Parts: sequence; C-alpha cells; structure tokens
Amino acid sequence: MPGLVSRFGRVLPCSWMLALAASACHPRGSEPPPDAEPTPPPTASADSDAPDREAILAASDLPELVEQPLADDPMGVTIHRLSNGMTVYISTDRQKPRFSAWIGVRAGSRMDPADSTGLAHYLEHMLFKGTDEYGTLDADKEAPHVERVRQLYAELREAPGEAERKKILAEIDDETQAMAEYAVPNEHSRMYGSLGVEGINAFTSFEQTVYVGDVPSNRLDAWATVEAERFGDPVFRLFYPELEAVYEEKNLSIDNPFRQVREALYAALYPAHPYGTQTTIGEVEHLKNPAYQDMVDYFERWYVPNNMAIALAGDVDAKTVLPVLEKTLGRGLSPKPVPPPPPGELPPLSGRVFREVFADGEEGVTLAWHAPASDHEDVVALEVMDRLLDDAKVGLLNVELELTQRVPSAGSYLSTLREAGNYVVTAEARAGQTPEELEAMLLEVIAKLKAGSFTEQDVTAVKLQQTVRLKRQLEYPGARVGKMMSAFIEHRQWSDVVDHDGRFQAVTRDDVVRVANRYLGDDYVVVAKRKGKPEIPKLDKPTITPVKIDPSRRSEFAQRIEAMPATQLEPEWVEEGKHYERRPLPAGDLITAVNDRNDLFSLTYQAKRGYRKDPYLCYALELLSLSGAGKDDAEAVQKELYGLGTSVRTSCNAETSSITVEGLDSQLEASLAVLDRWLADPSFDAQTLRRLHDNTVSERRDGMEKDWLLTAALGDYAKYGDRSAWLHHPSNQALGRARPAALRKLISSFLDHEHVTLYFGPRRADAVTEVVARGKRHRKTGDTQLREYRDIDQTLVFFLHKDGAKANVRFTIPRGPLPREQRPTARLLSEYLSGNMSALVFQEIRESRGLAYSASSNYSPGRRPADESSLAGFMSTQADKTPEAVRTFLGLLRTDEIQPERLVTAQAMLDQEYRATRIDPRWINRWVVEWDERGESGDPRPWEWKASQELSVADVAAFAKGFVGAPVIVVVVGDRERVGLEALAEIGKVQELSADELFSYGKFPPAKAGKEAAGKGTKAGKGKGKGADEAEAKAKAKATE
Repeated sequence: MPGLVSRFGRVLPCSWMLALAASACHPRGSEPPPDAEPTPPPTASADSDAPDREAILAASDLPELVEQPLADDPMGVTIHRLSNGMTVYISTDRQKPRFSAWIGVRAGSRMDPADSTGLAHYLEHMLFKGTDEYGTLDADKEAPHVERVRQLYAELREAPGEAERKKILAEIDDETQAMAEYAVPNEHSRMYGSLGVEGINAFTSFEQTVYVGDVPSNRLDAWATVEAERFGDPVFRLFYPELEAVYEEKNLSIDNPFRQVREALYAALYPAHPYGTQTTIGEVEHLKNPAYQDMVDYFERWYVPNNMAIALAGDVDAKTVLPVLEKTLGRGLSPKPVPPPPPGELPPLSGRVFREVFADGEEGVTLAWHAPASDHEDVVALEVMDRLLDDAKVGLLNVELELTQRVPSAGSYLSTLREAGNYVVTAEARAGQTPEELEAMLLEVIAKLKAGSFTEQDVTAVKLQQTVRLKRQLEYPGARVGKMMSAFIEHRQWSDVVDHDGRFQAVTRDDVVRVANRYLGDDYVVVAKRKGKPEIPKLDKPTITPVKIDPSRRSEFAQRIEAMPATQLEPEWVEEGKHYERRPLPAGDLITAVNDRNDLFSLTYQAKRGYRKDPYLCYALELLSLSGAGKDDAEAVQKELYGLGTSVRTSCNAETSSITVEGLDSQLEASLAVLDRWLADPSFDAQTLRRLHDNTVSERRDGMEKDWLLTAALGDYAKYGDRSAWLHHPSNQALGRARPAALRKLISSFLDHEHVTLYFGPRRADAVTEVVARGKRHRKTGDTQLREYRDIDQTLVFFLHKDGAKANVRFTIPRGPLPREQRPTARLLSEYLSGNMSALVFQEIRESRGLAYSASSNYSPGRRPADESSLAGFMSTQADKTPEAVRTFLGLLRTDEIQPERLVTAQAMLDQEYRATRIDPRWINRWVVEWDERGESGDPRPWEWKASQELSVADVAAFAKGFVGAPVIVVVVGDRERVGLEALAEIGKVQELSADELFSYGKFPPAKAGKEAAGKGTKAGKGKGKGADEAEAKAKAKATE
C-alpha cells in the first residue's frame, strides 16, 4: 500500500502492518488461546429480517470463519462473526495485560467522490468528536446548531464570491460557538486516558480507515462500549476548527518532497482511476469547500458492520471477548448492502511516462511499473524479487549502486492494492548527478535482475532473513493486528495468509526471473525530483473564535464508563536476578535479559565515545559499513552475514557510539567471528574513502535544505550555543584530510575502550559471558558532556528563513538540574500538559483554535543528575498563524494556574500506565543502563508511582510557578514573508541566522558533474534499508537524538 495518513500526522510506508512499534511488554508464558466459543446466534428481535441479513452478508465477501487456529499458524488466529455481520479476528499473546485493538472499515479515499476529495480522511477526524451520548452535555440543545452548520457548508459550496464566503464562514464560527456551549471537546480521549487506553489514533489510505488503541485487558468491556457508541450515532460537532487541523496536515504534505513524488507517481500510473486522480488528504479547493453532507452520506454508506472488522491481539481470547463484543458492537449497527466503489479505469502504460517535481533537498529519480493487485498469485514471487533487489546491503541495488558508492542511496518496494499494484525503484543523486543518469543506472540494475544475475543461494538467504523477520514481528501485538486487518481489507482468506509464508519459502530463482521479465518492461513511469521551489497553494488564516474548553465538564455517559467495575491490575517492576543479570567485565558491565519468546538474539557494544571526543569515529564507522575484511570485499562480508540470518548496524552521535549484532542465537558464535575479523582488519582503501567523502559532502549540502534538520540544528544552537553538537562535526575539509590508516585504527581499537555489553537472547548470563566479552586494553573514555543551556535573561526568538507553507516552532524554558525527588512532579506536569489528545496543549492549540496540526510539550529532566533540565514544547503551524500560535503556547507553558480536573485525569492516566505497562524484555538492559546513568540502584518506578499519586494541585502549581514570567528560547523555521517577524519581535528579541551558521561543515567544494560523479567505483556498502521514507526517518531520529 502507499503511505497512510495518520490522525497524528505520521506517514506510514506500505509495510505499515509489519513495522509498527510495540508498546512495552513482558511475557507471561506462551499460553495457547482457549477453545473459541461459537458465535452467538442472531437475537430474536432480528429474526424478522434474517433472510435479508443473510443475503447481505453473503454478498459482502466476508472471510470464512476460523473457530480453531489453523495448523502452522504461529499467530493462532481465530475468526468470528457477530450477529450483525461484523468480523472479529483474535490472536492471543499473554506477554502483558494489554491488547492491541483495531477497528477497520473497507473504505478510504478510493471511495471519495471526485469533487469531494479528502472526505474519508476528515470523516476519520470527526469520529473522535463524540455522539449524542458523549462529547456533549445536551445533545438536544446542541442539535439545531449542528444542523445549521451542515446547511451553511452546503451554502458555502455555492457561494458566488469571496465576500459571501466570508459572511458564511462568520456564521459558521458563530454557530460553532453556540455549539460549544454544550460541547465536551475530546471527551473520547479523556475517557480512554482515565481507563489507561494508550496509542489512540487512526489512519486513512486508499481502501481503508482504521481506528486503533492499546487497551488494558481489564478494560475490555469499557472499550467495547465506547466503540459501539462511537460508531452507532456519531455527531459531527466542532467541524470548523477540526477542518482547520486538516488544512495544517495539508501544509505538511505540501512541504514534504516524498509526498510530492508519490502523488506525481500515482497520477502517472493511474491517470483514469481514483488511485491517481485524487489524494487521501484531498485537493486544496475541495478542503476550502468541504462537503459536509457528503461526509454524512459516506458514513451511512460505508460504515456498516458487514464492511467492518475488529482485530484484537494480546491478552484476550475468544471465550472472553465474543460475549462482550456481541452485546456492544454486535448491537445497534445493522448490516446494509455495500455498494461498489466509484468507477475507475486502469489502462496499461505505453512507453516511458515522464513527470518531474521541484523541491528542496537532494535530487533523485523514481521509476515505477504496473504490478498485479494484492490477490494475484505472482505477488509472493515479486516480494522475493524485491528482497533480492534491495535488502540490507546485499540486494542488487545495494551491491551495484550503494556498495560501489555510485549513488548515496537506492531502494525499492512493492505496493499492492485491491485493484492494482506497482513496483518502485529509487535513487538519490550526489551533487552533480542528474536524474537522467540515475535512471540509466537503475535500468542497468533492473537488466541484471531480469538476466538472473543472482544465485539460488541468494534466494535461500532471502528466505532465511524472512524467517527471522517473521519471528521478530510476532513479538508485537501491533504487528499481529496489522496483519489481520490487512487480510480483511484485502478480502483475503486467513488460510491464504497462513499459506503465504510457505509459498514465500517455495519461490525459486526461475520464479523471480519470470516475474521480473513479465512486469519490469519498457512501459514505466519516471518521476524526476529536481531542486527548486514547489508551488505553494494559498490557504488563508481563517477567523476562528477559540472554543472555550471547560475540563470540569463530563457527560453522563463518560461518568458511567469510568465507573464500570474492573479488576485492578497490579504493576510489575523490573528486578535484578529475575528479569536481568549483570556481570562485571574488564571493559564494563555485561547486562543480559532472557528471550523466552523465540530463538533470536540482540547484542550491543555501547561506548561513551562520539564525534565530540573522536572527530573521525562516526566517519570510520560509516566507512566500515562500506568495506570488506582482509581479503574479502564488502559484498562478501555482507553476504556472509546475510546468509547467517544476521544483521550488523552501527550507531554514532556526538556523545556515544555502538555496534549491534542481531540474528539467530544458534549463529551467535559464527556471527561474532565475522565481526571480529571485520573489526580487526577492515579493508579501508583510498578510493572507497574518497567516494564516501563525496557522498557525505553531498548529503550535508542537501540536508541544509530540509526543514526538519534545520529545525533540529537551530534548536540546538538556540539552546546550547557553541556547544551545539552540529558545530562539532568535522568540517568538509577535515573529512578530506582523513586517511585510511588512521580510520582503520579507530575501528580496530573500538572494543578496546570502555563499553557496556547488552545481550538479549535465549542464553543466561553465565552461558553467554565468555562468548560475547570483547576487548583487550579497555582504555578509559570518561563521561559524556553535561547538558548546559544558554544563559538568558530575556525571551529570545531564533529565526531561520525557509520557504514553505508551514512553520516549525520549538520552545525551551531552561532550568537547573532537577532534584531526584522532583522527577515525579515533572512527569505529572508533562502528562498534564500533553499526555494525550485531551491534554491542555493539544486542546488549546489545535482543538480550540485550530492553530496547529501537531502540538506537544514535555518536561525534559536530563539523563544524569547533573544535567540541566527544561520545560519544552513543539508545534507545526501554518506560517501566517505563527505569532498567534507562539503567544498562545507561551501562555500555556508559563502559568501556575493548574486546572484540578485536568490534573485528576493526568494522575489517573499515570496510575494506569504504571499498572498496565510491562517493559519489553528486549529493552530491559537498555533501561538498566539509563537507570544507572541517573544514579538509581534499580527500577525507580515503584517510588515514582507512589509519589505521583500523592501529589496535589498545590504541589504541581508550586513546581510550575518557576516558569511564570521566565525567559524562553523560541525557535522558528519558516517563510520570512509569512511568519510575521515584526509580531515575533514583540514576543522576544529576534536573532535571524543562516543555515551556514548552524553547522561546522565549512565551505562546500564545487559539485562534480556528469559521468565522473556517476563512475562505477569499487564494491563497498552503504545500504539504507527499504525506501526513501525509511532512510529519512532514521536520519530524523538521529537528528532528534
């Protein structure tokens, strides 16, 4: 699938269901699911329409029921049907007292009317606004205003001119205010917060809209009751300010080059089909004139139980779940015939179809071919083909283009939908390279693929890596529900899903050659990404009177939900000897945690050394990933590791560095033997180093045009001044002076420095200590630099100009080191300000005023006792809203007026979090390292939990008083002509900077042009994983770190 638009603004790649991050967990044994209870028969009241209901269900293409898990199904899935036709998928996993819960609809932007694009997505937003039972104090008094807003939006679409539009919008604003007299904004999130439900979110794509949450298992009844009410009788209240949040989301997409490329790609691939003629977020003109009634009609048409499914994974079983779901989600909603989607044609491509987009950052090219739909038998062979082309550092793209450093990065992915699919390959340009040169290189690799330039052994290695991936995914309920929901959306029988892994293992080299030649022909789309400025459509700042939010309001429904009886969960704390073991080694401690879920291991060597202490260390680790070992070249080393089912990755920043090895525990010794050989004798040569230098300089140059990186660098400069990590990278000229011998020494001595060793796997500490212990001399590294903020005596606004529709804004209020006893207070304040969508910052910035799409705040206590702490905030807002948004946000941060009702909710959320959270064993040893750095003797959560529940309003107010009137560091990255610098100058002293002042890169050499820049080079390796968006996400994470 293409990217998914999330309510929180995340863009998830096509493999979203397999890449979801899991919440913390702890195994409780591998108990099989209890025998499934048969689906209850239809209720007596429904008997009269039973024939119609059965006919409707028969025509709905629903999956076959699975009352007992299928043989060879590692997820143990069962499938059931509620009496109204809603499908239920269940996968039991007793790792923690929680379950992931998704409710999905087989409807997305593919079903939007052609003149109302974006409708499915903003309907998703509105289904968080409540019903006639919650989200309001009096639905009857509110109803006339809701109806009038519906009428006014119909009039808005027919308005003859701007003056008439403004008049109608003013009346919509008035009606919204009248509606707000009864509204309880975001009561949905507040209810869930008090129950301990986390991760409340939703996403929309072409053919699905899915609502997600992570629920404590003792709150099954309450969750099901709320969801039944949500979908039973929604009220689309407060549409006007919420639509403004959708505008903000549109601004994010306008400024996102990846989105621009993808939209151009789909428009060219599917010019006569909604896949290509409309986008999920929608066209600007359609968002300016939203179709309120079309939204209502869409809900009635598609949100019917026989077009919906519930997927549950975690601490649940059919015997417990089905009776609860039947009396809640199985009632009230009635099945209806599901109409066919709007028509669309899928003509074949003819020849080379060329498109181009203009954006900041690196130039690049994307090629795409038509591929079969999700249910086609060739899909599994195409998946294997994709791995052979781009996986880790051994695919043909990786070997031919990345290991040789002909390009900075290249990748591929397969995307399948219900009616069509596509196969995509991409490459990023180095300075001086053109999209046309990249296209030729990609086609050269595709030709090798079609000619079968790979072995059966390569195919076998892909299958082994797939086995490892599937084992890892099973650890997380989020991956399980994603897989189940994907099957429902794609109309696939579960037996087909279970058989898929077997079919993957049966694919041969000949199968791959066949599908490569069948689908990757001469008819394809090219999208060239060139440097330039995208056209930014005008979205004027509307007049929105802030919606008054009274946190003391509670609907009767919410009170009943929160009062529902539930067995209280008891927290579980991490204990040494029970959950982890520690062994002293000459280099530093070994910390181990047992993996009793599967036979995978993860081993990390982590040192307090980064480029601040050793300027070339990170560069040397990057070069290592491009190099061989001894007489073996880079390709041979990577393929040896890949064939073992092993991956090796390095991480390096200003303060720390690490090497992580992961794979099958049976191959631990063999994997470490490869690592030892690699570190002892890395084959660094001048040509590989020169090409790394060229690519690094090119990536630096392009990075200085990316707003997220500029925001990170400006933020660090504003907070730390000359101590900013971005000002301590070795310069371009310094990188040019680096020599292979010196870099080789940094690698060969890496494990001879102090480091902590972290092992997670099936073996206990005594059995693994001698296997993983490394290092000889163990040189002292010392501690990392303490966090110290810039001294300020007035509010300072640091501004950097960046063309775009949005502005990124950061806030920091520095404070000294946080005393240990105040950590619970700081944590509670963070929860109060930004715990979920019902918290203060989100409600006041987005829900009340529509000033930003994303807005959050937290207290940053520092990693060590001597680190300075701070109150921080972040938002992304439409550029012309910046001054108002900044003033509003500052008012929320600098006040000691703590609202008692919000604090009660925040404390309840924290209490439930402590009770229901189980730290995942995979990450326990990393938590232990963090607790060590804080000076804790063990898990600090027991005393933090107790202290947080004893805090009063006066305690939090006293803590917050330190921020009242305090000077603030404000960071703004946006368009100078739109953000209003004069207005910002009224907030604080403005200091405008250029990108060059934020980085230590120095001068950039002239770009090498043409074929010199595209020369072949020697094989080395710099694979960046699957797809440009993943590489970007990794870079963003590093920047944030």
